[in-house]
Amino acid sequence: MKFEDYYKEFCEVFGHPLWMLPMMCIGFFLMVEVLHTKYHMDGTKDAHGFCGRQQWVKDLQGDDEW
Repeated sequence: MKFEDYYKEFCEVFGHPLWMLPMMCIGFFLMVEVLHTKYHMDGTKDAHGFCGRQQWVKDLQGDDEW
């Protein structure tokens, strides 16, 4: 086979939406996991309680009324 044939087959496989969509999802979840783990590595931050400490979340929950 010529290089052109290999290139055409490569483009057909990796350019197909049924291959790209799952790979983009896997890439997105991998990025979120890396950022989440990096946030955990900093000992002064709480990755799980971050949203609960935001003022707009407290306003939605009504915690300021007590």
